[in-house]
Amino acid sequence: MEIKIHTHHVELGVKRTAYIEEKFEKLSHLAARIGDESSEIKVELEHEEARKTEDAYRCVATLFVPQDTLRAEARNASLETAVDDVLEKLRSQIERYKDKVGHISQRHA
Repeated sequence: MEIKIHTHHVELGVKRTAYIEEKFEKLSHLAARIGDESSEIKVELEHEEARKTEDAYRCVATLFVPQDTLRAEARNASLETAVDDVLEKLRSQIERYKDKVGHISQRHA
């Protein structure tokens, strides 16, 4: 599974890039059990001048899976926390997707 990271007004150092890749690599192992090697995760990171400082960082993750697209978004004061929030949201969506695909394949078997 390929992980693509796009940034907007965010400077990612080596540590932050490694942190993000490590976190999404764990998610890709969970998603790899979906059964498609061509799945892709697109991560968009953005820093905005927001009215609220707790909304300064925005993380949007899009996971392209067979016949569907899973997407999650989170805002937080720190980039790492926004990434963690997105991962939790995507993890639950992956579980629901796997259940849905499992039920469909059982009906057609």
